Amino acid sequence: MTIYAHADADCFYVSCERIRDPRLVGKPVGVLGNQGACVIAISYEMKAAGVEVAMPIWKAKKICPEGIFIKRDFRWYGLLSHAMQSMLSKYSDKVEYYSIDESFMTFDIDFDEARKLAPQMQKEIYTATGLPISIGFARTRTLCKLGSKRNKPFGTLVIDERNREAILKNTAIHKINGIGRQLARRTEALGIETAWDFMSRPREEIKQHFHRPGETIWYELQGRPILTVKPESEQRKVVSRGGSIWGHHKDPSYIWGFLVRNLERFLTCLWDNQIEVNSLTTVLQTSDGRAFQHKIPLEDFTSNQSPLLHALKEGFRHTYKKGPSYCRVHLVGGSIRSANVRQLNLFHKPDPRSGEIKKLKANLNARFGLFTLRNASTAHAAEVFKDKVSDFEIVDVSGKQLFS
Repeated sequence: MTIYAHADADCFYVSCERIRDPRLVGKPVGVLGNQGACVIAISYEMKAAGVEVAMPIWKAKKICPEGIFIKRDFRWYGLLSHAMQSMLSKYSDKVEYYSIDESFMTFDIDFDEARKLAPQMQKEIYTATGLPISIGFARTRTLCKLGSKRNKPFGTLVIDERNREAILKNTAIHKINGIGRQLARRTEALGIETAWDFMSRPREEIKQHFHRPGETIWYELQGRPILTVKPESEQRKVVSRGGSIWGHHKDPSYIWGFLVRNLERFLTCLWDNQIEVNSLTTVLQTSDGRAFQHKIPLEDFTSNQSPLLHALKEGFRHTYKKGPSYCRVHLVGGSIRSANVRQLNLFHKPDPRSGEIKKLKANLNARFGLFTLRNASTAHAAEVFKDKVSDFEIVDVSGKQLFS
């Protein structure tokens, strides 16, 4: 029969830091976000001290003065993430790279074989990469994720018909993947406290109050698979790059520098995924929460810098207003298609130099780091590039989500 598995790295960011500095093992460690203002990951030791994810650094230091706080390095985390993914692919030919620290798989084995395979996978992946992982096996995707989460750290759990009822009766409903805050409020109003309570309600009642998402979870908790493993990524609908401009600024040259910086990242994404866009939307967010945006339709689908830079200039001209200060910028490309599917046009001949420039830039930046070769317009944001760690932001790890 088909069994689902979920592999989840334990304290992934902290584990990555411990691999290159073993002195951190056993100590309370926190990893800081882009600007070092808050904690984005913590070790079990720091969690035991009372520090929580997303806590401001000043508060975390007060709660855990002996803690060691390290600035994040997403490039390093990305390398180890892909190493883990490569190892998982040796065990199954159907692996879904779900996020930077977790993957789903399917196996054509029985539960007894799964119990033997889980510790073997743990040991081999730890030996090869240094990453401790927890693994869950079950008949559905929802149950196997519950299994990997339940026995952390470095634990395994196979959920079958012999232990499923006891586990679900001992699992709060909000601990189930897919039950967010909104659904959790509905379960509370209906007196549903555990996963078993949820699964035991009539399907019609679940469908009435929780609609299709809740009905899917209801089936999955019963061991009836609805959700599948998707080895191939779904087709993108938009491409977006942006974020904080590190403070609150009014200088148009400085803000423009950050826009072009994100255009560099935007182009890298298009080239890596071999896709093109047919529109570019520029968004500027003010310090008081307002947002100005302007969409520029392009003459044709493209991934070339020149037309996109021109569209960005037009978008900036329409969105930048004198007076307010700005704190965030975003670029959104729409109407995506593959760069390998292109209609021939007798009146437009592609410039062969464009392809050569793309290859040169991609090769240099892959070898020496993102932004090694970049547009001169980013000179107004020069201080950002002094910190090489800042080159690798959340969305730059092969399109994978980094917070799950």
